[in-house]
Amino acid sequence: MAGGYAKGIESRDLGEGIRSKWVWFLCLGLLLVAGGALAIMLPVMSTIAASLVLGLVLACVGIVQIIQSFQVKGWVGFIWHLLIGVIQFVGGVLIYLNPLAGAIAITALIAIVFLVQGFSQIVLAFRLRPRAGWGWLLTSGVIALLASAALLLKFPYTSVYTPGTIAGISLLFAGCAYLAIAFTARRIG
Repeated sequence: MAGGYAKGIESRDLGEGIRSKWVWFLCLGLLLVAGGALAIMLPVMSTIAASLVLGLVLACVGIVQIIQSFQVKGWVGFIWHLLIGVIQFVGGVLIYLNPLAGAIAITALIAIVFLVQGFSQIVLAFRLRPRAGWGWLLTSGVIALLASAALLLKFPYTSVYTPGTIAGISLLFAGCAYLAIAFTARRIG
């Protein structure tokens, strides 16, 4: 009986719109994790290739997130979810179209994209609180802000902490946040 009661509470907390669309959250999470892993592995090859791939990854993730957000229009976080997708898409396109602008400009652009994304995810997390998964979005937003700060402060260890590596870590955490939401929605759906 207690298990049924707990399941009922989680079901109300998560919202009907998300429970039926958990696969979209799963796909977005997997794409973010794959993109993050690629961004972490690629900077070894070259700065320009890393910028091109990071731009493509962000643009693709942005498109998927925009499409996915319209699948859950009734969700309380719809607007913020959509905004994050638009930010990722626009930032990705800008990074992709201008890979030769120089490492400083690309680093600053990546930092700005993650700064706005981080703030948006934090606001979305607090809009969802206390629903299941809000903590993962909060953590992802904080990681995005830390990634932005790391890029803007330009650690003296730039050969170890490249922009692609820092961006990849942020994308990995964002992917984990959406995977957690997907698995929670699937479990209770």
